[in-house]
Amino acid sequence: MDKHNNNVKYPGIRAAMDGNTAVIMCERESSDAAGAYPITPSTQMGEYWAEEAAKGHLNISDRPLIFIEPEGEHAAAAVTAGLSMTGLRSANFSSGQGIAYMHESLYAAVGKRLTYVLNIGARAMTKSTLNVHAGHDDYHAIDDTGFFQLFAKNAQHAADFNIIAHKVAELSLTPGVVAQDGFLTTHLIESLQVPERELIREFLGRPDDIIDTPTPAQRIIYGEQRRRIPELWDVDNPMMAGIVQNQDAYMQSVAAQRPFFFDHIQEIIDNAFREFEGLTGRSYERVMTYRTEDADYLILGQGSIIPSAQVVADYLRNTRKIKVGVVDLVMFRPFPADLIGKILKGKKGVAILERLDQPLASDLPIAREVRATLAKCLENDGYKTGKPYPALESYSQKDMPVIYSGSFGMGSRDLQPEGIIGAVENMLPDGKHKKMFYLSIDFLRDAAFTPKQKAYQETIADAYPQIKDLAIRGSENPNLMPKGAITVRFHSVGGWGAITTGKNLAMTLFDLLDYHIKANPKYGSEKKGQPTTYYLAAAPEPIRVNCEYFFVDVVLSPDPNVFKHTNALAGLKEGGCFIIQSERSKPEEVWNDIPRQYQQLIIDNNIRIFYIDGFRIAREEATDPELQLRMQGIAFQGAFFAASPVMQQAGLTDASLLKAIEDQVKSKFGGKGQRVVDDNMRVVKRGFDEVHEIKNKVISTDSGEKTNRQTVLPLPTMLKHMPQSASRLSDIHRFWEQTGNFYQRGMGNDNITDPFIGLSVMPAASSLFRDMTGIRFEHPEWIPNNCTACGDCYTVCPDTAIPGLVSELSDVLNTIVTRVKKNHGEVNALPKAVRQMESKVRALFTSEKTDATVNDYIQEAIDQMLEENKDEQLAKEFKWFREELGDFRFALTRPYFELHEKDAPGSGGLFSITVNPTTCKGCMECVQVCNDDALRSVPQTEASVARLRKEWDLWTDLPNTPDQYKRIDDLEEKIGPLETLLLNKDAYLNFASGDGACLGCSEKSVIHLFVATVESLMQPRVKKHIAYLTELCDQLEKHIQGKLMGSVNVADAAAIEKITAEAHDHDLTMSELTQRLEQEKGGTPIDQEWLREMTQLLAKLKQLKWKYTDGTTQKGRSSMGMCNATGCTSVWGSTWPYNPYPFPWANHLFQDSTSMAMGIFEGHMSKMADGFKVIRRAEMELAGTYRAADHKDFFTYFNWQQFTDEEWHLCPPVVALGGDGAMYDIGFQNLSRLMASGKPVKVVVVDTQVYSNTGGQACTSGFVGQISDMAQYGKVLQGKSEPRKEIGLIAMAHRNTYVMQATLANTSHMIEGFIDGLMTRRPALFNLYTTCQPEHGVGDDMGVHQAKLAVESRAYPVFKFNPDNGITAREGFDIEGNPAMDQLWPTYRLQYKENGRTKTMEVAMTFADFALTEARFRKHFRQVPKDSWNENMVPLANFLELSEEEREGKYPYIWAVDRKQQLNRVLVAMKIVEACEERRNFWIMLRDIAGVKPAEEKQEDIEGKIRAEVVGRIAKGLMQLAGDDGNGIMQLVEEPEAKAAETASENGTSAASLAPWLETESCTACDECIKINPNIFAYNSDKKAYIKNPDGGPYQDLVKAAEKCTARVIHPGLPAQQTGKDIEKWMTRAAKYN
Repeated sequence: MDKHNNNVKYPGIRAAMDGNTAVIMCERESSDAAGAYPITPSTQMGEYWAEEAAKGHLNISDRPLIFIEPEGEHAAAAVTAGLSMTGLRSANFSSGQGIAYMHESLYAAVGKRLTYVLNIGARAMTKSTLNVHAGHDDYHAIDDTGFFQLFAKNAQHAADFNIIAHKVAELSLTPGVVAQDGFLTTHLIESLQVPERELIREFLGRPDDIIDTPTPAQRIIYGEQRRRIPELWDVDNPMMAGIVQNQDAYMQSVAAQRPFFFDHIQEIIDNAFREFEGLTGRSYERVMTYRTEDADYLILGQGSIIPSAQVVADYLRNTRKIKVGVVDLVMFRPFPADLIGKILKGKKGVAILERLDQPLASDLPIAREVRATLAKCLENDGYKTGKPYPALESYSQKDMPVIYSGSFGMGSRDLQPEGIIGAVENMLPDGKHKKMFYLSIDFLRDAAFTPKQKAYQETIADAYPQIKDLAIRGSENPNLMPKGAITVRFHSVGGWGAITTGKNLAMTLFDLLDYHIKANPKYGSEKKGQPTTYYLAAAPEPIRVNCEYFFVDVVLSPDPNVFKHTNALAGLKEGGCFIIQSERSKPEEVWNDIPRQYQQLIIDNNIRIFYIDGFRIAREEATDPELQLRMQGIAFQGAFFAASPVMQQAGLTDASLLKAIEDQVKSKFGGKGQRVVDDNMRVVKRGFDEVHEIKNKVISTDSGEKTNRQTVLPLPTMLKHMPQSASRLSDIHRFWEQTGNFYQRGMGNDNITDPFIGLSVMPAASSLFRDMTGIRFEHPEWIPNNCTACGDCYTVCPDTAIPGLVSELSDVLNTIVTRVKKNHGEVNALPKAVRQMESKVRALFTSEKTDATVNDYIQEAIDQMLEENKDEQLAKEFKWFREELGDFRFALTRPYFELHEKDAPGSGGLFSITVNPTTCKGCMECVQVCNDDALRSVPQTEASVARLRKEWDLWTDLPNTPDQYKRIDDLEEKIGPLETLLLNKDAYLNFASGDGACLGCSEKSVIHLFVATVESLMQPRVKKHIAYLTELCDQLEKHIQGKLMGSVNVADAAAIEKITAEAHDHDLTMSELTQRLEQEKGGTPIDQEWLREMTQLLAKLKQLKWKYTDGTTQKGRSSMGMCNATGCTSVWGSTWPYNPYPFPWANHLFQDSTSMAMGIFEGHMSKMADGFKVIRRAEMELAGTYRAADHKDFFTYFNWQQFTDEEWHLCPPVVALGGDGAMYDIGFQNLSRLMASGKPVKVVVVDTQVYSNTGGQACTSGFVGQISDMAQYGKVLQGKSEPRKEIGLIAMAHRNTYVMQATLANTSHMIEGFIDGLMTRRPALFNLYTTCQPEHGVGDDMGVHQAKLAVESRAYPVFKFNPDNGITAREGFDIEGNPAMDQLWPTYRLQYKENGRTKTMEVAMTFADFALTEARFRKHFRQVPKDSWNENMVPLANFLELSEEEREGKYPYIWAVDRKQQLNRVLVAMKIVEACEERRNFWIMLRDIAGVKPAEEKQEDIEGKIRAEVVGRIAKGLMQLAGDDGNGIMQLVEEPEAKAAETASENGTSAASLAPWLETESCTACDECIKINPNIFAYNSDKKAYIKNPDGGPYQDLVKAAEKCTARVIHPGLPAQQTGKDIEKWMTRAAKYN
């Protein structure tokens, strides 16, 4: 295409953009309205439309755009149909499953003759697995609906076809589809001529134009003229549409559509193509050809393969004289048989390549249509006159081409030119002539990578001898880039800014060089933190090849660990440039980090290698911390121009270059403010200046076992502890050999196509393969002497990467001795010496406190032992001991050491926090929540990683936390600090991590807590059950033996004596004795039926026990199972080949996890019932109560509803997991039906409020004013307008469902709710607020912080509803856990600096205060300079209380502090005021349901409280000087307030009451008591807790606080009123703390 064609009226506007953008550039001008639902990869079309609507863009009809995002694709199709019925020009955007979901609606749209256009980003359909990338399954899924169908090969075609499709739809009264390849076109930035607004106005006109009626049938209906888009739903011309027809009329209505409507489409679209060409010069046909006239062989296909096929055709003609042509099937419906018949006539071969597979069909869709067409052409040849198909050619047999059918590119599988060459070579005379084949994959490899793979391949080949030939490979893979092209490849990590950098770089080259460009990302379905590749090419002529660029001039690697998982040098041309991220300061250090084999490649190919520390630059220049990682990629843009030859080739100056870059940065980030633009430009300039070349390249040494030139990976650490499964399907070791190790080496593409991948299931916990070391730059370091063992860190860690453990000193010492023996063989002196040393270590523990660590004390004790024993052997063995111990750290904490020592000297345990280096992603959430400075972020180095690995290896050998250190008295009763259940290794590690979730993902944190809670509940039950089964087996076995012995008369002493006398010369066996007795005296016949039944019953019992103890996997029965809705949780939790779950897990679709769970539940319960029937039958047999006639029906119809409580609690729960999109929106009806059914499935909703996996959408769970990709901020619209759907209240309306709404701000509350919901035999809904860091716009370490703000600001109140507690809402409803429940808004003290002094003020915590902290609301706020403050500004909390009249002329604001801690006023937009009102009103509703009354105004005696605290401190200090701990006098100081409260209480006060007290000075500030009831407890100025008001809440809150208190400093006393529900239970629980 000529870049500057000015010979036509509308040549287009030269630009570069992706296919999604190109479509919207047209739709925004032509269409009035759109309905859409987000689904990758078409989501961006809907996002861009929503953005234009928010801006107030006016289309060619001068209408503002309408946008509706409903709850699913089915609804989106209906919305679009409704818009179209009212005469609006309408559009929809969808992909993949969305197309399948709306399928039935499309039939109805055709039947109503609607005129909308459906834009498809063509995507693979979920078959055995989910894939969000390119495929034509969705496009061909609707072949039968009656939509006409076009397919674009590039962005230019996508734009032009969109316009043409609207024309055709409106003239033919038939809706149409325009598809483009997902990602490969939708996300590919390329140069094109964007259609002008004036072109669209002239070509399409307005929807309300009166036009000449185009067809005879329409003239019969409408007359000579009609409205361009007829109004089917019109109050001025009422009609009924969508009617019911029976046998008398239906067939006629269907048949009439063919001649009167469908048959006109071909002529209409041909005319539209000609008219469009006249205006633009761009020529289109239903079938487009390239060099087909003289071709012998043709490649026929659709979409982005066409340009690649064209350049391959040129290559084969030029180099091998093979005449190849290309056929682009632009239109599929109606099928262009007339053109296909002409084009294919007389060709030697036609390879039809399709991006899908339909293995049970006789042909793939296009091949099927082509064969049908050719058959008709042959049929025509039999008629000399009156051809049956007059529009088609007549073929003789010699005219028939040989048809070959190939499948390629499914799920965006890369297709190199080699594959297309292979398809051509297959047709040649000496080719294989495979009629059906696959491109770009292997069923068997020519050279196996390992001996095991070779043996496995031989097994497959023996069973399927022809399998290898299903895949075709070409003989060469040429470089087909145009002359003068510049080709670049990025290797980065998601969230590091590589895609933004790639786009900016592409656009800079486009603007600077006036080149054609192509730029597109390659990434998986996982988001932040996973490998990402970006491809970019610029050339003076069009770039036709569409594939991953193998031959590149420059490789940029912002990923410093790229060589650990990828060959980043692959395809880099000789003399090319390689630029890598490195924190090293010296070139030789960077060089030594590169593996030897790659060093050799660099030298052999004369590659220039550069390095830059982009992270350091970004850290130093980014003023917004959350942008530091993303801006690292921007530094590489500067480095690219400094290191590559582009500037020299293009004759660019520094000034012109930087100007072009700044223009791009402004276009990308200008809306975020000048500060962001300036930050980016500083980073670019430093990237340009600070890139360094490595000149001295000398190969270093290397070692490592290799097979077929591939390094053999060691078995992952955690995998070593996994048993081998008896099932090959679930055997993780088999999976590692065949799959996992390839992915760990970056060779996932090289997996063979075998039966296992055909089934596509993963063994449990396969994510143990993965090592996250490469994606983090820092890791936490534990400071044991600062640790209070509060447990916050291990509770919130999303990656199960920082477990807590309590160990006995003897266990620690013995573990190390065992490791010494393992690594050094037999030891002689060490075991005894270590036993003797233990007392020395304990003596040091209790000596005067110093800064020494536990490790220091052990080292000192070793020194003492060696001083006392001058033994060389002992010294050597202790040296080994020290090596094994290393720097492993323990802490002597109050809850696990001091309190135990106080109760029983010598019993104190050692607490440890250990970082798992393979799962830690470096989010630093643990550091953020640690208030004791016991965790710090440290830079990751090779040495630090080695230390972490060594310590983790030791941790895996340490025994589990002993029972004596477990602080939960009764988990089912929720007694104790529930988070400490995570100190159990089995519970903590049950969720394996190693998955693809973003850093700090709160979804994972809550799922981890849930899974650990289930495991902790199930473990003791199963242990008890196994013991019972063992006992039952023994009893039944004895029972059978007894019955058998009962048939033998052993009371006949004479007979026994005779038999024994005769057997004096040999041993007498039981069988011989029985046989002789029967011979002598006869015997009682055995009931054979009973014996057979009993032995089978015993075998079943033993089999049942085996399932619990060992089972198929050697790990026993799983504790739960999960059905996961499609979404972020399924993407990070199930992306091949990493499975973080140890139990059965299944995904089906986005909307139906709850429905699938219902089916699974019944099947699962049937299996459980079978086991319980066996147990009950055995119990009846032993009790003698079984009567076959009486019990037959009972056992036949026995089901889960008849289970006892004990049986029910043994059933692994069936859990449905999904996000807000799955549960609030698209799958809401499924969820509602599950709850209505009463089936006790447990539903976990991870509510991020943003449809995390599709990039942040306007979910109905989101808040008013929330800005997202489909709820944009602009002139007309300012984010989401509808109030949040409260799914908790809706669930309560079902009346039979346990409901909890919770956040990570109060994990005790959350775990309590989990336990209640799991215990009850009814449905349970756990609705959990989960921060999505990328889409909420907060730091990776802010998950808990934001959850806390969400609760405190009333954004997300917590509550529980338990129908078991009563039939009224008030009986079942509980809002405990919310702060200041009697207030509209909680308050907090805001600390700021003024004139160098620190000050505080008490301010209301409103929803706006929460919203200000998140980027998704940021556009609603504006900081006001201090000199602009005025009396019309009103604090928001006060403004909310004003009437509409009183608000006139007032401006609401909230207080905030800047980075310098200076006080600021921030103005709040009215949309956020609206959100505050909505959240406030919801809180008032919850409070009313719970029966909590608003607070009455009362004066607090602050002065008295302060006086008591000060006096108490002075008194305690004096007593400590006198040798007392001061607690006694503290009680004297603290008691008067409690006494006064006691005196003021109602009648009924017990004489046995005891005021509560708290050892303030020993408080460790764990927050547990404050979370439980801030009206009772408060912190003093030293952040030490004290009892503020003992009557500030119920007595049970005092008891709960005592149970959960980490430091055990709370003593609940005894209540003044000792009457009421469960009061005795609470007094009993309190006793141990008094």
